[in-house]
Amino acid sequence: MIVKISELLNSFLYIKIFNIPFIIIWVIATGVFCTVQFKFSNFRLFKHGIQTLFKLKCNHNDGIITHIQAFATVISGTVGLGTISGVAIAVTIGGPGAIFWMIITGILGMSIKFAEVVLAFNYRSENTTGGAFYYMKHGLAKIGFIKTGKSLAFIYAIMLLVAMILGGIPFQANQIAALSNNLFEYDASVIILLLVLVVILGGIKRIAFVSTGLAPIMIMLYIGMCVYLICINGSNLLNALSMIFQDIFNKSAIGGGVLSGLIAGVRRSVFANEAGTGTAAIAHSAVKEKDPIKVGSVAMIVPLVDTILVSFLTGVVIIITGMYSTDSVGDITLVSSAFSTTLPLFSKLVLPLIMFSFAFSTIIAYCYYCEVALLYLFGNKKVLILFQILIVVSVYISSMSKNIELISCLGDSLFMCLMIPNAIAMYLLRKEVLNTMDSYCNSKRY
Repeated sequence: MIVKISELLNSFLYIKIFNIPFIIIWVIATGVFCTVQFKFSNFRLFKHGIQTLFKLKCNHNDGIITHIQAFATVISGTVGLGTISGVAIAVTIGGPGAIFWMIITGILGMSIKFAEVVLAFNYRSENTTGGAFYYMKHGLAKIGFIKTGKSLAFIYAIMLLVAMILGGIPFQANQIAALSNNLFEYDASVIILLLVLVVILGGIKRIAFVSTGLAPIMIMLYIGMCVYLICINGSNLLNALSMIFQDIFNKSAIGGGVLSGLIAGVRRSVFANEAGTGTAAIAHSAVKEKDPIKVGSVAMIVPLVDTILVSFLTGVVIIITGMYSTDSVGDITLVSSAFSTTLPLFSKLVLPLIMFSFAFSTIIAYCYYCEVALLYLFGNKKVLILFQILIVVSVYISSMSKNIELISCLGDSLFMCLMIPNAIAMYLLRKEVLNTMDSYCNSKRY
């Protein structure tokens, strides 16, 4: 059944226009549109986003969590195993050039994430719950598209639940199980399952607390070890970078053809940073803030960290150690093997802990996104029990699977599907984002 769902999605998403799949054109076009339409906010407001993120004092009572807690919640959901093992998948399918396209998509994704978070913050509810479904319903109703808004919001909420339960969560569980089986011949999925059941009962405050504690520490540790390995193999760095750029126009990838790197890079970038999927809009809607532009500026830093920094460094590690040369689709075990060439103790002791933390925090964030979608659809928490059962089943089944190509492909497709209704809503509400941005920037003289 899962195979049929994947094949059905691919038959629609990968209809070729000028030999390029429709969904790849859609993703790139959305990124270019948001970047140009919102006056290169990804560069223009980047410094402001950094300053806002680390401003500890908050004078606003509306909201539940701080900027840095929302950032940590979102980063814990994006810097998961999709950001790391996803690079291994992209490189082995699309060649080293896929890393370049991941970075380009990440840069464009910063503008997309800025727009969706600004809209979500504008239309968050009185209890500071928000997300793409809220600006689809209320924002589009405001400009006269009442039925269209309700339909898009309903479709998007259903798609979000399906994407998380069949795509996002299974990928994380599968990869941590694959790593533990490869290193220790032990299945850690049961431990993840039990921990998730305990934590998801605590809501956004508990999630923010766990994410704030785990995600930043593990990300900095992982980045530090990547930089250390690259420095040790510094003599091969220029060759690795040259290989990335040269491969953009080569036909060496498994998928065949120059476009295979583009397709693999864009697919994995969307799954990694989730720009355009609307997930970040949910967490950032709960921020204690009154200016939507501040919230959007902080949100767009996420693609920079997870794709332009973490994914890029992971890709360089894989290439500089020579682990990219394989005839099969790589996964988290390929990343582990790359580290073991120079840092064997790190790959066996520290890396599994980091990967477990990433998988755990990502699943928690995905659970919260689903909880908000369920509350939007049904208006009460009675259905959460059924949802929690589905999560348990999803984690268990996916951790048993050995078909990483199917799991990653399904995850990519489901996440990119979320961009279709979301991009339509952002296009129709573009004037509101632009007016909000111009008003704020004029008052602050940006």
